[in-house]
Amino acid sequence: MNMLRPACVLALMTLTACSHTWVDTKYQQPDRFATWVDATPTQYKLLPGDDISVVLPFNIELNYKGRVAPDGTVAMPFAGNLPAAGQTLAQFGETVNRALANNHMTANAMAMVAVTQTAAHVFVGGEVGKPGELALTPGMSVMQAIITAQGLLDTARTGEVVLIRRSPDGRPMLRTVDIKTLTQQGDPAQDIVLQSNDTIFVPKSSIAEVDLWVDQYINKALPFNKNVNYDINGARSF
Repeated sequence: MNMLRPACVLALMTLTACSHTWVDTKYQQPDRFATWVDATPTQYKLLPGDDISVVLPFNIELNYKGRVAPDGTVAMPFAGNLPAAGQTLAQFGETVNRALANNHMTANAMAMVAVTQTAAHVFVGGEVGKPGELALTPGMSVMQAIITAQGLLDTARTGEVVLIRRSPDGRPMLRTVDIKTLTQQGDPAQDIVLQSNDTIFVPKSSIAEVDLWVDQYINKALPFNKNVNYDINGARSF
């Protein structure tokens, strides 16, 4: 049975050699995917549902911890009901400073804002230790998300990790990320920063697919013990 594996690998490589990605040509439907557009990394902007911390180093009694409300505001004592959603952390810090100054609490609070728990999420599936939904931390990359999902399995196809993102018009965009090139050669083009609701899928490697095929269709299907070798010419088993 071990002799089947090299033949299966060669056959699988032949079938996939003409395809740019692991997706079989007959299943590729480029008309349904928007052209991938690399987004320029931007500063994190607050979302409804984010848990935040506001530290005022010279007025610690005014420090605040809370959540951005569904309407995008933060009700902060002594500052009031402040708009927050859509603002960067620095911008919301300035909003807090102005509100406290206008309320005659302090001339310059020098507010420092941090996100303690984000409402943004990404999804990681396929050959990782723990597939599922992950909280998106500011600046999280594809590699960092995979590590957070407990890393790649031995069966992972590291050269073609799939990243799916929605385009501005709502259509899916698809590209592949070469994790192997990133980790072994430090290729910065593979260090993709994620956006909210991105989906990462790690497919099986060709060898893993062959092993699964052999197990399902050879080892479990043959009606005799695979450990018994049969000599056709001599018509005997041994």
